[in-house]
Amino acid sequence: MARSPGFIKRPPRVDLRQRATILNSDGAVIEAVLLDLSSSGFKIQAVETLRIGEFVTLRVGRSSEMKAQIRWALGDQAGGVFINPVDQSELQ
Repeated sequence: MARSPGFIKRPPRVDLRQRATILNSDGAVIEAVLLDLSSSGFKIQAVETLRIGEFVTLRVGRSSEMKAQIRWALGDQAGGVFINPVDQSELQ
């Protein structure tokens, strides 16, 4: 199926560049920077390589914990999808 001109597959992303932490499935806390975010996913830069398919908890500032799954990882960057949609206004 070809994409129609102007069709966007995912929700719009917002550039954030905010400090964050990732709690991985082993219970380790990993320092990171949340690069961008949409209601359904995010891109993050972490001090450790994250594992594709891993379920994690993302913490940003004083926001609540957001459950997610890592979908791709390349070097120090990774992308994930939220288990439940996120209200972007809480993080901006």
